Amino acid sequence: MSLPRRAVATSAVALAAAAVALVDASPALASTPSSCSSVRQIGTTRVLTVDGMQAASVKQYYGCGYNYAYIYVWEQYRNTHSNWDLYVHVINHSDSGNDYGVGRLDNTTRAELWGAPADTASECTHVTGYLNGTGGSTSKVC
Repeated sequence: MSLPRRAVATSAVALAAAAVALVDASPALASTPSSCSSVRQIGTTRVLTVDGMQAASVKQYYGCGYNYAYIYVWEQYRNTHSNWDLYVHVINHSDSGNDYGVGRLDNTTRAELWGAPADTASECTHVTGYLNGTGGSTSKVC
């Protein structure tokens, strides 16, 4: 292959790789809570929109006999804010007056927050999470 053709081919491969990186911009997978190394997501993911920007994901996980509340602050939000407040908890539908598995960070720069283990696995639950006071809930899981 001649030098000009090789340069064009190399450029085409580089452009294709960049396009794949843009298309495959899937959200990062969550770590695991410190109290359980094997969890799986249950219910839906709720995306929080703050001031018109998609800013965070709220999820519910199950593992080790407990439910866990989880929130992840997206990079685009972190890049445009110097700090934020996070709050997540599990709602037990048979006892909705109490918050279970609470996690809270004020004035933080952390990207993710796991709530404490919630002993609600035998109940119908959902998770609610807040980023700077804007909140949203996942679907109900029984």
